[in-house]
Formats: sequence, structure tokens, C-alpha cells
Amino acid sequence: MLQRLKLLALLGCAIFLLSGAGQSPALAAKAPRDIPAPFLYRPYYGNASVLTRSASLFDHDGPNYVNNGTFTRYDGQVFHTGGALGCQPYVNCYDGHNGYDINMIFEPVLASAPGTVIRASWFNPANHLDGGGLWVAIDHGMHGGIDYVTMYCHLSAILVSIGQQVPAQWQIATSGSTGSASGPHLHFTVFQMPHWAPMDPFGWRGTQPDPNTVPDYYLWMGNPTATTQTPCLACGDNTPRNGATVIDDASAGFSATGTWQSASGAGTINGGMHWAATVTGAATATATWHPALPSKGWYEVGAYVDPMNSSSQWAPYTITSLNGAASSQRTTVWLDQMHVGTFQNNFGTVSTGPQWVSLGVYLFDKGAAVTLSNATGENGAQLGADALEFVPVSGGATAAPVPAPTQPPTATPVPPTPAPTQVPGLLPPSRRGHP
Repeated sequence: MLQRLKLLALLGCAIFLLSGAGQSPALAAKAPRDIPAPFLYRPYYGNASVLTRSASLFDHDGPNYVNNGTFTRYDGQVFHTGGALGCQPYVNCYDGHNGYDINMIFEPVLASAPGTVIRASWFNPANHLDGGGLWVAIDHGMHGGIDYVTMYCHLSAILVSIGQQVPAQWQIATSGSTGSASGPHLHFTVFQMPHWAPMDPFGWRGTQPDPNTVPDYYLWMGNPTATTQTPCLACGDNTPRNGATVIDDASAGFSATGTWQSASGAGTINGGMHWAATVTGAATATATWHPALPSKGWYEVGAYVDPMNSSSQWAPYTITSLNGAASSQRTTVWLDQMHVGTFQNNFGTVSTGPQWVSLGVYLFDKGAAVTLSNATGENGAQLGADALEFVPVSGGATAAPVPAPTQPPTATPVPPTPAPTQVPGLLPPSRRGHP
């Protein structure tokens, strides 16, 4: 019998412009376009289909987060769900939903197609519990005469910056539970620009006219699975993966500058961790992990985050690696430590447990290092430093990495979102979808 869990279903990344009142009247006319060739890949590793992993689907009858009592699925089936709490996960959830809520528990998030990063920050910089939390949006350019953007919400870590060019299936983030979310997952939406009009990448298969205000096309590639697989750092318990090189804060490969406090607890690696107060100006404390790796190669880096003394929402981990041409490069990943473990948000108390959070896959040789700085822009939050793991990745990376700038991504304000909603859900382990 499937285990019932408190869901994962949340508001998603609603944008005010998505409501009917915010769209251009011309959208309703559905001007004829060339049918775009499929160009999307799954935004995760593994072979499971998006529909199999999605507890909440796209509502063609008003994908604007307004409860009108009707949910219309991509195949034309109409359900009268009575709101978010009356829907059936994986079938007709939920009224007004503008995307797909994919069950991804602190897993790598991949770019669904090549493009340019146009958003990479907090959905609402003034309220981190609002809407999509940490989010990324990628502009994929014109397909069939339409400019498409994909959006990825509720992230725990961001690996890219605004203006960066990313290839398809390259890791851009790690999923999480930031913003208005009752549990870790990925909210994924496809938009038609320039009005941020949500559309269903599964197209429209109903016999009746599509009620969505813009044309819905099937956009998935014939073989949408990522060609490279990486270890699932968050799968199973919180022990390091097999074959990993682990550097704990008590290991010989760990060093620190400035003032750090030590703390002990059952949720840490080897019973202890360090923390420092964050600052708004220049760094006054850093922690660095120097792994003694067995050989040159590709490794996935995981940061262990537990709820104790880890309240920073903008922790910068700078990875020193090779760029493929034997020269050194530095890439900064921004991680929200606060919304890992047990914390409060719009749903009350949320508990994810301690997690290994992926910082991405990198090419390492001698001189590999990861440095954490307390220059987060926050005043007096607690920045946690525990263990890092470096897990070998067979077959290398999917594509040559495109280094992100080391400066913080520009915060881009967005309009406010509606109040959050929550639905119950079924999440069998078989639907995790990782190899």
C-alpha cells in the first residue's frame, strides 16, 4: 500500500501576469503559429517520465491560481475538484495550477533545453517565504515563432547566474523546499513570451477546444533522458555515497580563518560542526575543504546541511576546479541553509531532515578546493560548516561547464503572488525516478 506523506504541493511560482487580467487581449485569439519541434529534456536525471513523477499537473482551465472549481487535464478530461484539497494527486491536482510539481527531494535540477539564464535569485527578495523561493528561469529563444521560457522553483541551491549560457541537461540548481512549499520538490513551468503566458508542454489531446488562452504544444524530445547519470546524494540515509572522499570539519583537509564556533549534535557528521556569524560587508571568516582525491576526474560535490546553527539563506560555496583546458576556474554556488532540516514557513513546521545538497559536478585534479565565506549579505545569521563529499561520476559531465560569475546574482523583484495552498499526496519511493 502506498505510503501517504504530507505534500509537496504548494503554490508554485505564480506570477501576477499569469492571470487573465494580466495577459494581453491578443493572447486569447490564439494567433496561428508554426508547430514547434519538440526541444525539451527532462529536468532531472533518471528514466522516469515527468507525468509519473508529478503529483500536481497543469490546469488548462485557467492556469492562474484562481479556484474556479474546474480542473482540465492535457487529455481533455474535466474534473470538478472543489479546490486544492479535493484533488487527487497524479490525476487532477490542482485547480488553477500553472505547471508540474515534480517529486524531487534535494536532487540536481537540469536545464530542459539550451538557453540564457534570465532569473537566478529569490522569487521575492523582500519575503523569502513567498511564491517560488529560490528560482531560475531560462530563455530558450524562438521555436515555431514563439519565444519559450522554462521556470524552476523552490530550489535549495542555485548554480548559475543571470546572463549565463547553459547547455541542455546541465545542472543549474538543486531542488528543495524554499518559498511557499510544504515539502521538497520542483515546480516546473513553461511560458510563452513576452507575457509570461503558461502553457502545457504535454500539449492538448482533448477532443474539445483547448480552454487555455495560448496554444499548447507537445514539447518533449523523443528521448528526453539525460545521457549522463550522477549519484543521488539525497537518496537513502544521510551517510556519504560509496566511493566518496569525505572532508569533515574535523578532518586534516579542513581549514578556517576568522572566528568560528563549534557545536555538537546527533544530526551532524561525526558528532560536530562549526558555525560563524554572517556579515553584510567583506568576509571576516572563511572555511575551506581541500580533498585529497584519488585521481583526476569528474566529481559531484555535496555539502552536508543540518538544522543546527545553519540559518543563512545565501551561503556562497566557491569551488576551485579545472575548466577542461587544464586551467583553474572558480564557480560560486548559492545555498539556502535555513530551509533544510526543521523550519517554519506558510504551512507551519516543515521538516526535511539533514541533507546532502549537490553543488554540481566538476573536473578536479590537484589543487581542488571549496571555500565557504561568511560574506552573505545577511547581518548576524548563522553560517554552518560541516562535511563535504566528493563523489566520482563515471562518464564525465554531460557538457563542458560554463562557469558562473562569482558575484551574487542580481535580485529581480517580481509581483506578489496569491496565498499558498496545500494538497495531500501519495509519494511512493518508486516514483523518485533516480537510477
